[in-house]
Amino acid sequence: MPDAPDDDGIIDDVGEVIDDVLGENLPEPEPENPWERRQRVLDAMTAVILSIAAVATAWATFQSSQWAGTQSDAVSAASTSRTESIRYATSAGQTEQIDTSMWLQWLSAVGQKDTAQQRFLRDRFRPSLDAAFKAWSAKAVLGPGGLIVTVPPGTPFSEPEYVVPAQAKADALSAEAEHQLADAQRAGTRSTRFVITALILALVLFFAGIATKFRNPRTQALLVLFSLLFALFGLVRMLMLPQLL
Repeated sequence: MPDAPDDDGIIDDVGEVIDDVLGENLPEPEPENPWERRQRVLDAMTAVILSIAAVATAWATFQSSQWAGTQSDAVSAASTSRTESIRYATSAGQTEQIDTSMWLQWLSAVGQKDTAQQRFLRDRFRPSLDAAFKAWSAKAVLGPGGLIVTVPPGTPFSEPEYVVPAQAKADALSAEAEHQLADAQRAGTRSTRFVITALILALVLFFAGIATKFRNPRTQALLVLFSLLFALFGLVRMLMLPQLL
């Protein structure tokens, strides 16, 4: 019959393995070289800088795309406003042509002493033309029955009372389009600034990345310093810009 395994021996072997894993049986570590310790610190700093720069670069890129989208929306809105402004301006031009035609016919009736035609046309003036006509005709010489004998200088269309609602709407839409284009320009400028910030932060990734390839602590420290300066500059620049979510 073979001998049964020695339980105590197995326990001792397991204990030795645990001691090896936990480092109980390892020799005392040699004193760390000061330069090695500095290099280890620089490696840790480089890792932190790389992490921060990567997140900041991603955020700057995201902000650039957000502002580019805002610019695109503003340009689209300005185009819509401009189209509506042209439509209202066309309608206003048609209204002004009708008013001008009616007034010229009225003026012809005055010259022909046709009082019936004068009254017929006068009763059909639009409210705005009617108000301007009253202001203009107040400067005229009136005859019997309140009819104009001598027309005053100028026209009713030069009076401030003459307003075409469609033209006012066209002017308002045109002004709104200008504001929207200005907003688009500002958004485009901010998008470009975020792109520049992302490029600055990319330099941080470059200097911090190549710093890990050098074993000379002095060279590594210099490269880490460059990356730290670019990181601070890029972060401050990014935080000073308006943010969109």
